Amino acid sequence: MKNGTELVVYDKEEYVQGPLLSTVTETLGTTVMAVWVDAADPGARCDDVVIHDAAAEFAAGPGDLLLAVGVDPATAVGVIDAAARHQVTAVVVRATPELRACLSGPARRAGVALLGLAADVGWARFTGQLRGLLTTTGAEVDAGPAGPPSRELADFANALCESVGGSVMIFNPQQEVLAFSRLAESDDPMRRQAVLDQRGPAWYRARLREHGVYRRLWRSDDVVDIPAVPDRNVRRRIAVAVRSGDEILGSIWVAERGAPLDPDAKVVLRGAAASAAQYLSRLGARSHTRRHATEAIARRVLGGETDDEVVEWLDFDWDQPSAAMSCVFADTGQGDARSLAGLLSVHLPAMDCVAVPVPARGRVDVLLCQLGGRDAAELATAAREVVQRAAAASGAAVLAALGPVVPGAERVPDSLAEADLVLRVLRRSGAAETRVARPEEVRAAADVLALADEVGSRPRFARGPVPDLLAYDREHHTGYAASLAAYLDALGDVIAAARALHVHPNTLRYRLRRMGPICGIDLNDPDERLVAALHLRRADLDQPTSRGTKAESPV
Repeated sequence: MKNGTELVVYDKEEYVQGPLLSTVTETLGTTVMAVWVDAADPGARCDDVVIHDAAAEFAAGPGDLLLAVGVDPATAVGVIDAAARHQVTAVVVRATPELRACLSGPARRAGVALLGLAADVGWARFTGQLRGLLTTTGAEVDAGPAGPPSRELADFANALCESVGGSVMIFNPQQEVLAFSRLAESDDPMRRQAVLDQRGPAWYRARLREHGVYRRLWRSDDVVDIPAVPDRNVRRRIAVAVRSGDEILGSIWVAERGAPLDPDAKVVLRGAAASAAQYLSRLGARSHTRRHATEAIARRVLGGETDDEVVEWLDFDWDQPSAAMSCVFADTGQGDARSLAGLLSVHLPAMDCVAVPVPARGRVDVLLCQLGGRDAAELATAAREVVQRAAAASGAAVLAALGPVVPGAERVPDSLAEADLVLRVLRRSGAAETRVARPEEVRAAADVLALADEVGSRPRFARGPVPDLLAYDREHHTGYAASLAAYLDALGDVIAAARALHVHPNTLRYRLRRMGPICGIDLNDPDERLVAALHLRRADLDQPTSRGTKAESPV
C-alpha cells in the first residue's frame, strides 16, 4: 500500500471461467489434436486438466479434460466408461488407429468427447498448453492485443507503480513492451522512448547483454539491480523475470523517477512477478499454442513433408532460398533443448527471415526460409550473432552447425543432413566455446563421418578384422581396437602412438603383433588400413580422449 493505493491481485476464480471445449480444440488445431467424437453438449467447458492414473482412484469429474496417458486398447474402454460415470468433459488419448477404432463407438454412446493427441506432441508440452488455455475464457482467447487481459495488465502496471514508487514496464521474452504504467514528468528520456518504440533502445539492450543482465534475469528468480547510466541520463532500474514453471513468460522492469525507489521495492517486485504470471499466461495463450503448432509444422518441413496443410500454415514463398541450422549446448548438462529454443527465439528475428526453432532429440533444429539473395557467408554472419547472443544470455557455450543454402524449402532436409554432420564434427572435437560452423569449414572431417556412416549401414561391413577385433575387446575386456586407432592416427609411428596411449612402445608393438592372430588384419596392406580407419571412426575410437589403455601386455 502506498498513498492509499493498493496493489490489486485478483483471485483467478473470480474472473476466469474455463473455455468451451470447441475453443480449446480450435485454438490448438489439428496438428496438435484431432476431434474423434464431439461433446454431446456444445456448451461443454473445460475447467481443469487431470492425468489418468490407473493405479489410483479415478479422480476426474465434470469440467475436466482427462489425459489418458499410456492406455492401450485393452484398458481404454474402461477409462471411457469411468469418464462417462463421472461426467468428464473429454478424454484425450494418443492418436493411433487402434485406439480410434476401439474407442470412437463407446465414447459416442457414452456421450464423452474423445480427442486424439498427435504422435509428435509430448504429453508434458501438451499439458502446459492446456493449462495456459484454461486460464482464459473462450472470448479472451480470440481477443487481440487490446483485449481484456491487456487492459488488466495495464491496471496491474499502474498499481505496481504506486506500490514501489517507480515507473513500471512489462515486456515479453523478446523485450517487446506489453504494458506500462502512466508516464510522468519525472520519467527519464529512455523510458519515454521505450514507450514510443514499444521496446528498449538498441544501445541499451546491447549494454545489458554485455553486462550479463539478461543472463542473470533469465537464469534466476532474484530481482536484478541495474545501475544508472548518468552520461546517457538513464536512471537506476530493477527487474525480475516472470515465469510459469520453467517457462519464461516475460519480465517486469521498474525505473526510478525523481527519487530513489521505496526500500521494500525489491520485495514487492518479487511478489508481483508471481501475480503477473497469470496475466501473461492469459495474454499469451493464443500465441503460445500457435508457436507450438508452428513448431510441429516446421518439424514436418525439416523431415521433408510439404503437403497442403504445411504450405497453408507457413505462409511464405516456398521457392526462395532456405537452410537449416542445428544447435546444442556444448555441455549437455547446462540446459535442455526447450530452454535453448526459447533463448534462440528471442534473437532469431534479427536474421530477417522466416526462422522457427524446433527442439528435438536434445538439440534445436532451426528452419530458415525466405532468405532472399543472401549468400552463405552473409547468413553465417547473422547466425553467429544470434547464437552468440543466446549463449551469452544462457551463460553457457553453444555449438551451432549451419547447413548449406538450398534453392527452396522442399530441399531443407538436405541442408539439415549436412548441418547434422557438421554438428557431430563439432561435438566430437570437444569444442568448449561457442562456435558456428559451415560444411566448408569442416569438410574433411564431415566427409569421413559420412563414409563411416556408410560403412555402418552396409551388411557387408558387419564382419571383418575391425568388427572381429572389437568383439574380442568386448569379450576379453582388452583395448586392441583403441591401440590400432592410435597407431593409424600416428601414421604408423609407434613412438608417437605409444605416447598418446601412455604405454611403452614395446607394449604397443606386442599388441600390433597380436592383432594378426586375433582378427587377421594385415597392417602392411594400405586397403586394410583404410577400411580399418573407417570402422574405427564409426566405433568412435579415433579420438585420443576415447581410447582405453587396458590391453594384454607381453608376458
